[in-house]
Amino acid sequence: MSNPRRLDTTDSTNSSSGYIQGDYDPKNFDYKVPLSRQELLILFLRNPKIQKATVWFASEVLRERWEFKTDQPITAPKFGIDYTFEKFTQWMEWNGSIQEIGKALTWSLLFGEAILVFYDGNEQEAKMYKDGNKLWLNDLAEGGAMKCKAFYEECKGNGYLIEEIDNFFGIPTVYRITLRAHKTTDNVVYYVDASRVVRFAAPQKELKYNGASTVTTIAHDCVVQEQIKRAVATQANMLQSGILAVKASNEDEKDLIDAEIGDSFSYLRRVYYTDSEEIDKLFKLIVPDLKIEQMVKLFETLQKDIATGMDMSISNLEGAPQGALSSAEYDTLNTYAKVKQLQSHYTRALEETFNKFGKLDTTFEWGDPSPKAPEVKEPTKEEDAPEDKEPNKEEDAPEDKENEDEETSEEPGKPLP
Repeated sequence: MSNPRRLDTTDSTNSSSGYIQGDYDPKNFDYKVPLSRQELLILFLRNPKIQKATVWFASEVLRERWEFKTDQPITAPKFGIDYTFEKFTQWMEWNGSIQEIGKALTWSLLFGEAILVFYDGNEQEAKMYKDGNKLWLNDLAEGGAMKCKAFYEECKGNGYLIEEIDNFFGIPTVYRITLRAHKTTDNVVYYVDASRVVRFAAPQKELKYNGASTVTTIAHDCVVQEQIKRAVATQANMLQSGILAVKASNEDEKDLIDAEIGDSFSYLRRVYYTDSEEIDKLFKLIVPDLKIEQMVKLFETLQKDIATGMDMSISNLEGAPQGALSSAEYDTLNTYAKVKQLQSHYTRALEETFNKFGKLDTTFEWGDPSPKAPEVKEPTKEEDAPEDKEPNKEEDAPEDKENEDEETSEEPGKPLP
C-alpha cells in the first residue's frame, strides 16, 4: 500500500506554501507519517498549542534571566558612543543576543536543534573557503563577538545545513548558512566554522548528535483538532449562507430553472429534488448528524493527549487562572518543574554563549520563574500594641463630677443631707 499523497512543500519557488498533510484532503493525513520540518514550521506559525509548547517554555526559561557568580562591566557602543554597561546581562539585552537566545531555545524545542552564529564585525574581511568560491568566516576576533543570530535547520530556503563533520566524534565542524531575501532569486550563502557556533540541542531521545523535537508527540493531535474545527466551520458556513431547494422533474427543467435564476442567488447552495423523500436524503447528506456530546468527548480526549505530551495540566494548557487551591498549586509546580529541567539542560549552551561574548567567569545561577505566593506582612509588636493615649479628663470625667466636688466641699464632719 502506497503512502498517502503529500504536497511537495520543499519547492523553493513556492516557499510561502502554508499547507500541511490533510489540509487539501483529510485522507492524506496519517498518524504513521511524520510531519516534515516545513510542516512543523507551518503548524508552529498557526497553531497556538504548538506555540505554547515551544515559545511559552522558552520565554519562561529566560524570564527571570540569571545571576553571574562574578559580574563585570563592559564598554560597548550605544547609539554610536562608547557606553559602560554596569552588568554583562544589560549589554546582552542591548545588543539583542537575549532575543536570539530565545529564538534558539524555541526552535530547538520545535525541531530538535538550533544554532547561534556569532559575529565580531570583521565579516567583510572574510576569506574564500579552501580552493572553492565559497565565503568563509574566520575565527572570532580576540575581543569576542559583538552580536549573534539564531538559525534553524534549512527550511523553506532559509537556515543552516551541516557541510562537514568530524569523522571520529560525528559532530559538525562546518555549517552552511543560507538566507534568501524577500522576493529575490539569489541566496546569500556563507560557511561558518564550528568555533563561531553554539548548538542548542533539545533533550535527546535517539542516539544521534542532535536532540528530539518536543512537539512530535502532540503535532498530529493538533492537526486532527484543526481538521475537526475546519469541518464544523465548513458545515456551519454552508448552513449560515443558506440552501436553496429547487424542485425539478428532469435535467431539462433543471437547466431551464438555472438559466432563469442566473446569479440572483449565487450565495446560496442549490439543491435540486424531484420528490420530498429525495430532499430528505439530500439534507441528511449535507447536514451531518453530529451530536455535541460526541464532539466534546472527542475534543477532550485530544486535549488530554496534547497536555500529556507537553508535560502540562489541561487547565494550564487552556490558560485557566490558577488560584490558591491545592490542585491548582500542584499543576503550577508540575509545569515549572519542566521549566527548571530545561534550564539545567541548556546551562552549558548558555555558558558557551557567554564565553563567545568574552565573559571571563561564565558561572551563573538561573533565576527562578516559578510564581511566588504574595507575602503577607506580619504586624510588628508596635503595630499590635494599643495606642497610648492620655485620657481626656473632660471626656472621661463623670457627668456629676462637679456635683461631687460641691458636695465634698462641705465642712468636714457635717453629715450630708
